[in-house]
Amino acid sequence: MVYTKRYPLKFRSLLIRSKDSANWKEKLMIQDQLMALLQNKIQSVSFNRIREDIVRFIPDEKVIDIWSPQYFNDLVQKVKYT
Repeated sequence: MVYTKRYPLKFRSLLIRSKDSANWKEKLMIQDQLMALLQNKIQSVSFNRIREDIVRFIPDEKVIDIWSPQYFNDLVQKVKYT
């Protein structure tokens, strides 16, 4: 199954939720800051450990073979905002 429905990221809602949870201390956030946060996280995680954690929940583990820093960085570049 391929998920193709796309929804834009509600940037204002993300900012409000991030501030409410105390994960973002600044008054404002710009898209470049979010992109940098996402890219830093992508580079810092261990995809092997993530695979080990979730593989038991996925009927066909081949679907996550594509996961890599490059794959997720490519996805980040496609995020649309409202």
